[in-house]
Amino acid sequence: MTLLLHGVVQGDHPFVATRVPDEPHLAAIERDGLAVIVRDLPDDTQLTDEDGIGFLDVLVRAMREGPVLPLRFGTVAPDADSVRSEVLAPPAGDDLRARLEGVADLVELRITFTLSEDTLQTLFNEDADLRVAASRGGAMAEMSERVELGRLVAERLAARRSQLVADWTERLGNVVEEATTLKTSDEGWEQVAFLTRRGRLAELDSAVATLAEEVDEQALIDYVGPLPIYSFDPASSATPAQAASQGSRWGF
Repeated sequence: MTLLLHGVVQGDHPFVATRVPDEPHLAAIERDGLAVIVRDLPDDTQLTDEDGIGFLDVLVRAMREGPVLPLRFGTVAPDADSVRSEVLAPPAGDDLRARLEGVADLVELRITFTLSEDTLQTLFNEDADLRVAASRGGAMAEMSERVELGRLVAERLAARRSQLVADWTERLGNVVEEATTLKTSDEGWEQVAFLTRRGRLAELDSAVATLAEEVDEQALIDYVGPLPIYSFDPASSATPAQAASQGSRWGF
């Protein structure tokens, strides 16, 4: 049997005290005031998307009751002793404690902005360079010219979209600590992660609802959270993690 490690919490975290005992597949391994929430995993198990959903569900439920430092999905240990000696013992445990303290009052939320077809067309119409390029990319143009037009259109629309999303994101700046773009798509959407204080969640919810009404005809807003801190580094004053733009430092 192998242990799948979910996240690190304080040893007196309410989820450890009240939820874990009622869920036979979960356990909490403790040392020096910290605990790792784990799940038994049969040997040679190949983790699936369904396992990932269950993994995230545990973390989200835990963070509703207190701070959680998520571990990368797929992190495993052979037994409880190895978790105590390799994860929770100094110096690793000291680092985890500092990071956990860094997220004590913080949660992450995400917004995916999907631009409408009308908005994309407007961005195209407003860009003189694109209109000039399009005039050279008709049916009689060389294949290389049409390919170049496609590249230019995608590049310029992505830049215009990012600027538009940045403007919308700035409207939420008074209720968030940090914001960072996670993912973008040629299909017209962009996902942004926000870091906010737990005590300001209601304010952020209200601000997002207002923004959604204001941009209703320009974009669809998909708002998710609160989540554990995946996209920011709690050890460096909550600045965005230095990770690839297509993911977060914790693997999601």
